[in-house]
Formats: sequence, structure tokens, C-alpha cells
Amino acid sequence: MIRLKEKFAQFTLRKKLILTFSCFIVIPFIIIGGTLSWLYVESNRSMILDAAVESNKQIVRNIDTSLNQILRLSLYPVQDKAILQIMHKDYTASAFPLFERSQDYDTAGAMIKNSILLYSDLIESVVMYQSKNRMVIGRSNDDYMNHAYLETEFQQEPYVRKIIDKKGLYVPIGVHPEKLMSYDNTPVVSIGRAIVDPYSKENLGFILLNISVDKLKTLWSDIRFTKNTGFYLIDENRRIIYSKNKREIGEWAADVIGNDFVHMDGEQKGLLENNNEYLIASTSRISSWMAVTIIPKNELFAFVNTIVRTIAISLLVLLGLSILSSIYIATGITKPLFHLQRKMKLVSQGNLDVRIDIQQGEVGKISITIDNMLKEIRRLIQKIYEDEQEKRNLEALALQSQIKPHFIYNTLNVIKWMAKIQGASGIEEALTAFTNVIKFTAKTESDYVTISDEVVFIKNYTKILEFRYFNKFEVSFNIDPAVMDYKTLKFLLQPLIENAVFHGFDEIPYKGTLTVSIFEDSGSLHMIVADNGRGFRAEQRKEELGKTGDQLNEIGVKNIRKRIELHFGEEYGLWITSQEGGGTVAKIVVPVINNNHKGETK
Repeated sequence: MIRLKEKFAQFTLRKKLILTFSCFIVIPFIIIGGTLSWLYVESNRSMILDAAVESNKQIVRNIDTSLNQILRLSLYPVQDKAILQIMHKDYTASAFPLFERSQDYDTAGAMIKNSILLYSDLIESVVMYQSKNRMVIGRSNDDYMNHAYLETEFQQEPYVRKIIDKKGLYVPIGVHPEKLMSYDNTPVVSIGRAIVDPYSKENLGFILLNISVDKLKTLWSDIRFTKNTGFYLIDENRRIIYSKNKREIGEWAADVIGNDFVHMDGEQKGLLENNNEYLIASTSRISSWMAVTIIPKNELFAFVNTIVRTIAISLLVLLGLSILSSIYIATGITKPLFHLQRKMKLVSQGNLDVRIDIQQGEVGKISITIDNMLKEIRRLIQKIYEDEQEKRNLEALALQSQIKPHFIYNTLNVIKWMAKIQGASGIEEALTAFTNVIKFTAKTESDYVTISDEVVFIKNYTKILEFRYFNKFEVSFNIDPAVMDYKTLKFLLQPLIENAVFHGFDEIPYKGTLTVSIFEDSGSLHMIVADNGRGFRAEQRKEELGKTGDQLNEIGVKNIRKRIELHFGEEYGLWITSQEGGGTVAKIVVPVINNNHKGETK
């Protein structure tokens, strides 16, 4: 493997591209071609097998539908009072037994012809047998009846005993020769039902409805999935009811088809033991008869194999053309790539003023993209430089505002102690608040302070303003305790409170109200300063917000916006809404900054 890597590394770029393209073409072609061929074979096999299964299902559904109708017809003797009376009669006790039997025979025959045969084309013949007199009390035709068979064998037939034992339940009877009313023992299937008195539950006899095997073929179409596809209908005893070869009718299915289907139950599909044929079976829920379709595998895939060979030849031709195309493309790419490589080496050495002069082809598009990228890099570097310069200027301005507070703070402490000694508590309280304000402004450790420190600073600042304006306004704080340990930039709220007091409460005839709210919402920290002052019109806003009321506050509203933008980005900032005579609301939105969430900073 190492030798192969070393040998590959010694190839020219052109050879590497040709080899790589060839690999990337050959391997997918093999995988895709093989996969498509396999999918095609599998899908066709599944489609044909599923069609065969569905055909079997439909045949069984047709059989069940027809049998359901015949089952309902077999109930007619129980529902007809005249037939029930005939089934109860004992002709040996009658005065004119032959005459009465003849009349009842005609009545039962008329019922069979008019109420049963008219409603089903499948029924070949009908026999109604009375147990008490051991005689046929009615039948569908009068042409022929084997009386010797009736007197000696008929009652001993297994299916007759099964009909009687079921006591009124229907009995599907598989293929058997019709010996009673047929000259040549025509194979039929039958539905039998015992005629039971509904009150005494006495078994009076039975009705037997014979279905011709030839007529069963009308329940399905002759679907041939391949030339030698075989179809069989097998009864509950696993004898063949229907086959294209009439000599197989009545034979054991295992002898004709094989033993595999014996183990198949319900609706299934599977291979025979010799692996050369597909066997599909569906079973009737009424009669337990089974529809079986056998499809030879070699015929099933003959057309599919032809298609697969055609696909393989086409793929090989396309493969050769693709390799030739890869050679042409590799040759066309090599030359401009060498030029691009030289230019990019200059960029890697720090020369961002490089211009790549390739304009044609895909490499030309890459060159244009790289040129645009270098321009954007140069622009971003310049912007970062300007932003950092502006940030340093703002921080220098804030530091300048902190030089005087150190001197003032020391001086005010002396005055405060003098006021305390002389008992001037009001002056002492005002000076205490003022020194706390000056002390807060003198902090230079960081641009960030906790919300609790900012709140203390604002409370001291508003207390000074209350002394100055003789309680002309009142202040309320609505601070979420959960945000007290969060951090924010210093001096964000003071300019807003200053504007509210100096401009909002100026010349108002009522007592002003100032509300400071700080809370977290949707992952951001919201700080709101709202007043009920005089407000201002939209055209006054720029002029009003540009004013500052004291030399200690030179940051201003514009400074607040700019600092937020520089530190946190344009999605955060300060928004002010005001209405003349309706007060002003200033809202600051900044990211949450705490020990777990560092916030977003530029």
C-alpha cells in the first residue's frame, strides 16, 4: 500500500486526474449498473409474482362470492313451510302414497327449478333427500337417476355422512364423480346442507347442490404469465378440481404438482424443491379450496435477462466514452490549475493584492470567486481595523469621563462627614448617594458590570435627581431577581433616565412617574425605561436625543447605540418610542451574559 501511494505521488497531475476520473467512473458504473440490474430483476419478479398472487386471490374471491350465493340457496328448504311439511311426511301411513309422493315430488322439483337454479349459473344439478322414507323427494332433472346406487351406496358416501353429522351447517364437498344423476360419472364439486326442523332439531334429510367443474372455469380468466404457466384448483382433500389437462381432475395434487404445496397455508408464494418453478397458492375461507399457480423461472426471467444484457452493453460503451472524456477534461484543467497554484502560493505568503487573470472555463469561475473572496477579506480587515479604532476611541472617552470623578469623590466624602457632624441628615443622604454614583463611575476594571451594581448605581442617581427636583417625580423598579447576577455594559441606563427627567418631566403640571424594568425574554436581556412625561414628536426626536444634561454624562443615546452595536452586533440595540403628551419608552436589548452563557460579542 505504501509503495502504491509513493508511485501515485510521482504521477503528473494529468495522470492523477485521468486515473482518478477513471476510478470514479468505473466503480460507480459497476455499482450502479449492478444495482439497477438487480433492482430491475427483483422488481419484475416481484411484480409478476404479486400479479399471480393477486390473480389467485381474485379467483378465490370469485369462488367465495359464488359459493356464498349457493350457501344462501341451500337454506331455502328450511325457509319454505311446504318443503318442511313434505320432509316430515311418512308415506307408509298415507292412504294414497304414490299419488302423494308424486305431488310432493312435483312441488319440490318446482321449488328447485324456480327458486334455486334460476339464481345461479354454476349449479349443475340439485338433489333433495328425505331421511324418513330414504328417498329422493326432489331433483333438478328427470332424465336419469341411478336407483341401484341410491339404494345401496348413496347414503354410505363419506360426504353424505358428513352432511348429516353437521346438523344444518353447510358442507363444501371436493371433487367427486356424480353417480346419482349422471351416465358417465361427471366430476363435480358440491355444497351440502342437512335439513333440520327449526323447532325439534330433528334431522329430516339434506339438500345437495352439484357444481360442474367446467362451469367453475367461468369464475376466472385464463391468465398466462409465461408460456408454460400452470393453474390448478385443489379441494379440501388435496385432490385436483380443475386442471388444463382434464385427465388430472380428481387425481391427488401431490402426485401431479409435488409435495411442497401441502405445507403451504393461506396466501403464500414460494419455490418448489427443484428450484426451477415458482408456486403461488391462495386458499378459500369458505371451502378451503386452494388456487395454485406454477410459473417456470427460466420463462419468467427470459425477457428480463435480455434487458439486463442490453443494459450491460450500454454501460460498457458509456464507460469507454466517459474515460475518453475524462482524459480530455484532465488535459484542459491542468494548465489553468498550474497558473492558479502559483497565484495562490503568493496569497499564502501574505500578498492579498494578487489578481488572478483566468477568465475562461470552470477554473476561470473559481478564479473570479477567489478574486471576490480576496476583495471581501481586504474589506473585512479594514472594517475590523476601523471598528477596533472606534471602540478604543469610545473607551478613551469613557476613561476621560472617569478622571474628574476620582477627585470629586474624595472631596464629597469630606463634605459628607462635615454634614454628619453638623447634623444635616438630608445633605448627608444626598451626598452619600452622590458619592456612590461617583464611585461607580470611577471603576475602570472592565466595561461590564453586574445588573445588581447597575441597579444600585441607578437608584443612587435617581435619589440625587429627586433631591434636586424636590420630589417632582417618583421612581419604581421592576427587576427580575434571576437577572441580578447577569452582566451588561456600564452606563446604558443612566443617559435614558437623564433624558426622561431633564426632558420628559420638564414643565409638566403633574407628578412624573419613572419605571425601570429589567428581565430576560427569549434568551435576551431586556432593560426598559418608561416615563409618563411630555414625550416628543417624531421630528423632534433627533434633536432631543442628541442633548445631554450634564458634563458627567457625555456618552449619550447615540453612544449607547454605537457601543451595543460594536460589542454585540446589529441585532441588538436601543429602541425609543414616544408620543407627544403620552410619555416615552426606551428599550435596550442585549444578549444574556453570565457564567454559563457568555453572550454574543463581536
